[in-house]
Order: sequence, then structure tokens, then C-alpha cells
Amino acid sequence: MLSHCANPQCSTPFLRLRQGKLFLVGTDNSTQSRKLRSQAASRVHVQQRVERYWLCDQCSRVWTLVHDRNQGIALVPLRQPAASAVAGQEYRDSA
Repeated sequence: MLSHCANPQCSTPFLRLRQGKLFLVGTDNSTQSRKLRSQAASRVHVQQRVERYWLCDQCSRVWTLVHDRNQGIALVPLRQPAASAVAGQEYRDSA
């Protein structure tokens, strides 16, 4: 059950789905699943489970979550727009 923001430095409680950003991550339920997939056994059904993560409004503006099969869920910064693109947008908005 979600209880708070996935950012370990943030303690914002999870209250509503419409606030922040929800991430659903399908993970393998078996350690053998990678081996089974690599054998191209189309008859084998690999079970997955869905894990849920949430970033609050403030954290979702600067962070996102990525899933690495070896390391799990990681918090990574969003790319910031280039300064020239921001300046161009400000110019268009003021015109």
C-alpha cells in the first residue's frame, strides 16, 4: 500500500490519485523468468506482479522513477530545458 512519496528525502503522505504522479512497474515474480524468456519458450507463462510508486506534486516536477531489472527502482532527475529554449519561450509569451 502506498503511504508516502517515493523520494526518500520527502515525507509527503499519499492522499489522492490526482495529486502527484503514480508509477506502475511490472516486475518478474520469479528469478527463473529471465532464463525462461531467453530460451524463447513461448508456451511458458511468466507471472508478473505490479508494484506501485508515487511521487508528490513537488517531487514529480524535478524527479522521475526508472526501473532497472538489476537494481530495482531508482529516482532520477528530469532533464531541464536548455536555457535558450526557456528564453525563447519567455520571449514568445511576452510578445
